[in-house]
Amino acid sequence: MGKVLKTALTALLVGWLPAAAGDTNSPVGPQQVAAAYFSAVEGSDLDAAGRLFARESSVFETGGVEGSWRSYRDHHLGPEIGQIISFEIDRKKPEATASEDGTLALVTWPIEYKIALKDERTIRSRGTVTFVLVREEGAYKIRHLHWSSRRMKPEP
Repeated sequence: MGKVLKTALTALLVGWLPAAAGDTNSPVGPQQVAAAYFSAVEGSDLDAAGRLFARESSVFETGGVEGSWRSYRDHHLGPEIGQIISFEIDRKKPEATASEDGTLALVTWPIEYKIALKDERTIRSRGTVTFVLVREEGAYKIRHLHWSSRRMKPEP
């Protein structure tokens, strides 16, 4: 395979090129799936987030093992979302790579985020989210998610 064609295929796999014609609402490349996850979380849409996960999944958050997506949704993220007024994620420059055969991909995405809570507290944090994606039923799905962050110092 020529170098230009191989580079173009890799770019498509990791989401650097626009999706092919067709269903423009479905994320195509791994980076697009990761971005869709952020959007779902910002919008408190757990159903949309759940559709992005592989049948078998694992979620780690800041050093803790949360279990599968379903467990994380039901016992951690879901209850938290009920306390959130707004969740804004400032996405920095992601890095994405895919295996040559396209069956496995990795996206690391530095972020800063702000959460406004119903109890009037505001949480500002900085971190990196790592997505390991697999091809499942013809689409990239999140197999493993690790959200690692630390609180930022309050502004004076």
